[in-house]
Amino acid sequence: MKSTSYIIKSIVIVIGIVTGTVLVPSCDIVEEPYLVPVGGNDTNTHDTNVRKVLLEDYTGQKCPNCPEAAEVAHSLLEIYGEQVVVIAVHAGFYSVPDATGDFTADFRTAEGGELNAYFAFPAYPMGMVNRTSFSGSTILLKDSWEGAVSDQLELAAEAQIMITNTYNADTRKLDCMLETEFLHDLQGTYNICAFIIESGIVSPQQTEGGVVTDYVHNHMLRTSMNGTWGDPVGTDGSAVGGATLTNNYSYTLPAEWNAANCAVVAFVYNATTLEVVQAEEKAIEE
Repeated sequence: MKSTSYIIKSIVIVIGIVTGTVLVPSCDIVEEPYLVPVGGNDTNTHDTNVRKVLLEDYTGQKCPNCPEAAEVAHSLLEIYGEQVVVIAVHAGFYSVPDATGDFTADFRTAEGGELNAYFAFPAYPMGMVNRTSFSGSTILLKDSWEGAVSDQLELAAEAQIMITNTYNADTRKLDCMLETEFLHDLQGTYNICAFIIESGIVSPQQTEGGVVTDYVHNHMLRTSMNGTWGDPVGTDGSAVGGATLTNNYSYTLPAEWNAANCAVVAFVYNATTLEVVQAEEKAIEE
C-alpha cells in the first residue's frame, strides 16, 4: 500500500508534465530549536495496514552539523506524519561529555554505543532508514534520508505492531505490552526491540554558529527495555501470517526523565539481515 504522501507526489509530477513545469518535492527545513508536541510522534493507529519507517539519527551534542540532520528528520515527520518513527542516538566522539563547561550532560546509552560500534559509523551526523541499503549503503548521510524513506514507504506493509502502555506516575513504573501481527508468512526469524525515547530535553548543543545553550533535543534514545537487539517476536521469532504474538516488558523511569515527553518505540526486524519491517511509537502517558 503506497502512502498518501507518495500519491500526492505522483499527482504533482503529473501536473508538472501537463503544464511543462518541472516540480521537485523536497524537505521543508524547520529552524532549530523546535519542540515536539507532548507525547511525541504517536503512530499507534491501525485504521489500515500501513508501513512505518524507522529513521535512526546518530548524533552528539558537540557535533556542529548535527542540528541540520535533526531538521531533516523533523521535516520528514512534517511530510510523512505517523509513517516515520525517529530515534536520535547520541553516540560516538561528539557525544562524550566534558568535565566542565557547556557539555557536561551525558546522553549516551549502552545500546546506542553498541549499535554505533556494530554499524561502524565513520562520521556524524549519519543515520539509517530501516537499516536497509539505499544507493549501495546502509549508513546514510542526511541528504539521502528523504529518498530512502520514500523508497521504503512504497513497499507494502508486512507487519503491524500495537503498543499498550500502562504507567504508574507514583511509582514511575511502566508496563508495556507489544502485540505483533504479521500480515503474511515471512521467511526467517524476527526480533522485536522496545526502546524508550524522550523529547523536549533542553541542553546545550554545538552548532555551526556557536553553542546554543537552550537547544531542544527530541526523540533522544534513553534506554531499551529488552537490550540492544531485542527478543524473538512471540516465543521463537517465527513470522506466521495472521497470528498475533505478544511480548511484555516493564521498566521504572528514572526521576530525571519527564514521563510526559517519553514514548516507547517498538520495531520488528529480520534477525539475519537486520532489516526493519515495521516500526511503531506510543506515548507513555496519554
